[in-house]
Amino acid sequence: MSLVMLFSLSGCRVTDNAAKIINDDPKTDEKEYAEQVFEYLKNEDIDSLCELFAPDVRAEHSLESEWKNFFDHMDGKIVSYEGLQYPGEGLGKDKDGKVYDSHISVNYAGAKTDNGIVYEEFGYYHVKVSSDDPDSVGLIVFTMQDPDTGNWITVGGE
Repeated sequence: MSLVMLFSLSGCRVTDNAAKIINDDPKTDEKEYAEQVFEYLKNEDIDSLCELFAPDVRAEHSLESEWKNFFDHMDGKIVSYEGLQYPGEGLGKDKDGKVYDSHISVNYAGAKTDNGIVYEEFGYYHVKVSSDDPDSVGLIVFTMQDPDTGNWITVGGE
């Protein structure tokens, strides 16, 4: 009986630790964010897309015209993607466990338009937390690579 009790208690700790690890994973809440961004893209909602960018980027770029250029270069309207990929991510915590830096890159793998064009490189870089520079929190860049020419079309950037 005591072994059952020991495993039961240990299991709770393992589950709690696993939950903490998942909550510390920058990808955990990014999926919902990425799905919202994709809805804005499908609707070509330039105002909402512009609002996602970090204040620093909004101040340095003409995001509305950059988005218009982006959509002009897209062959059709974006309609779907196969899955999300996270080619880069980072998470920094202080000694008390407080997050002081969190950033992630997201790629919409197999992003497809209503004309059947597939964009393999189609995504963004998102600063989620930056204690040193709060004005850098938000999207930094959104980019796609033209599958025919290899040219990159970007919105934002540094």
